[in-house]
Amino acid sequence: MEGEEPTFLGIEIGGTKLQLALGPGDGRIVALRRLTVEPVHGASGIRAQIVSALPALLDDARIDRSAIVAAGVGFGGPVDALEGRIERSFQIQGWEGFPLSDWIRRELGVRATSVHNDADAAGLAESRFGAGRGLDPLLYITVGSGIGGALILNDRIYRGAGRGAVEIGHILVPTGDPGKWDELERIASGWGIARAGQALFDAGRFLPEGHDGTRPISGLDVAQASQKGVAEALAVLVRAQEALGFAIAQAVALVAPRRIVIGGGVSMIGASWFRGVREAVDRLALSPFLGSFEIVPAALGEEVVIQGALALARDSVLP
Repeated sequence: MEGEEPTFLGIEIGGTKLQLALGPGDGRIVALRRLTVEPVHGASGIRAQIVSALPALLDDARIDRSAIVAAGVGFGGPVDALEGRIERSFQIQGWEGFPLSDWIRRELGVRATSVHNDADAAGLAESRFGAGRGLDPLLYITVGSGIGGALILNDRIYRGAGRGAVEIGHILVPTGDPGKWDELERIASGWGIARAGQALFDAGRFLPEGHDGTRPISGLDVAQASQKGVAEALAVLVRAQEALGFAIAQAVALVAPRRIVIGGGVSMIGASWFRGVREAVDRLALSPFLGSFEIVPAALGEEVVIQGALALARDSVLP
């Protein structure tokens, strides 16, 4: 009816988490369903979860499926946004080349769709509704199990030549060993931190307090040990902070963002982690740009990607 707010469907598809939400795409969520992904069931299992969860979501919002104007997706992996096609997932088998937009139109009955990488969706959400609101350009970085990035210019996601951009996790950074370089994600992600901790454990140099030695070392083990002053754990985190600071300094030189927002699980280690990253950036960034940008934590928490997906859906049909 005339005067009623449009309703959009937002979907977040990750390696461990699946979220569906309904809302007007302006930062509000009317109904939300959060599910756990079972990687063993592959991409087809996730699609089955989406189909089965939608009726309950519609009931929560007390609307009919026909009321959904458009759908937006934040996907955990590279996508062809122009075609609405998934390039691949690094965690879940079966997504390679999948035409997700076509599937949503066919299986969910939603005619307008917008499919983007999850970091792009999160960056858009933080730009419009979160820690980057009103600041342009915005550089968003998520530091979790992997590392992703987004650049928001003039309130829109920068997509480069069309298949994504700002893949900051794949920037080569110094490892700390003279003459050796590696991808940022392998050093500063949760997985990279856990890998370094495991190597120390295997060498007999690190055993977190309360760890029985029978399970793999996690990034959380390293973070908790560092907070207790364990030298080996502190060294792993310092190396990660330095690597991230190096990558951010390169991004500052290239795009001169007004604000840099960092989200993801690793960023939740605490104030000392942010302080170390900021100090590294201050040492390494182009000096004339110092003072022109801020580095702040993300504001939208676990709903950041789904907020961005709803905004993408809104953008697909409204000016």
